[in-house]
Amino acid sequence: MISKLILLSYALCSLLFAQSGLEIIKQVDKNTVVSSLSYRAKLLISLGGKIREKEFIGYARGKEYSYMEFVSPARDKGTRFLKIGDEMWMYIRSVEKSIKIAGHMLRQSMMGSDFSYDDVAENEKLQDLYEIEFIGIDTIDNKECYKLELTAKVPEVNYYFRKTWIDKRNYIPVKIELYAKSGKLMKEVNIIEFKKIGKKNYPTKIIMINKLRKDTFTELILEEIKLDIKIPSKVFTKAYLERK
Repeated sequence: MISKLILLSYALCSLLFAQSGLEIIKQVDKNTVVSSLSYRAKLLISLGGKIREKEFIGYARGKEYSYMEFVSPARDKGTRFLKIGDEMWMYIRSVEKSIKIAGHMLRQSMMGSDFSYDDVAENEKLQDLYEIEFIGIDTIDNKECYKLELTAKVPEVNYYFRKTWIDKRNYIPVKIELYAKSGKLMKEVNIIEFKKIGKKNYPTKIIMINKLRKDTFTELILEEIKLDIKIPSKVFTKAYLERK
């Protein structure tokens, strides 16, 4: 009888942890997933101690549509990206044509940074992609955090497994470790700053460390952010991408 009670208690605790993990991720999704978005951004790419700065503007609508256009430095000005669903195109100004980026190429470095094309364009609820397990409470940078482990439940994910530390006060991830299905650590994400926009705590300064490269990291700084706005449909077309 006692053993049955212990097993029942364990089962109930496991269920509560699973539910609490899901509820935590739902709060994270509320902060980071938007119906639409416009912004101006900087990429500060540190490679071997040298910093390269690139600036671009971007628009997104739901999880299907994303557009980015680089405005500096001069050699990158006019380079544009359009993502529709699982397909992405890159417009190269010097040759006045676009090329398709597909499949595994979406996971490659974007403009020499530690972010992939998919990393920058990501705008999908984690609760739809992952099974969530609550591990416990941990401290990162003097911040008390929920520690969660996320395992992919659908095949269409950039990273099969995630370890995530989420600030208990504002439901912003402080640190994220991204793993391949093999268990290899691929990237580490640190969210340094966020901004209160309406009811959301939206990340504005993110550091990406690519564990597969040496002596490199990239800082993404988002500015002039506007959430849940109307964006003309023409922005998410190849005609707009390839305009002269």
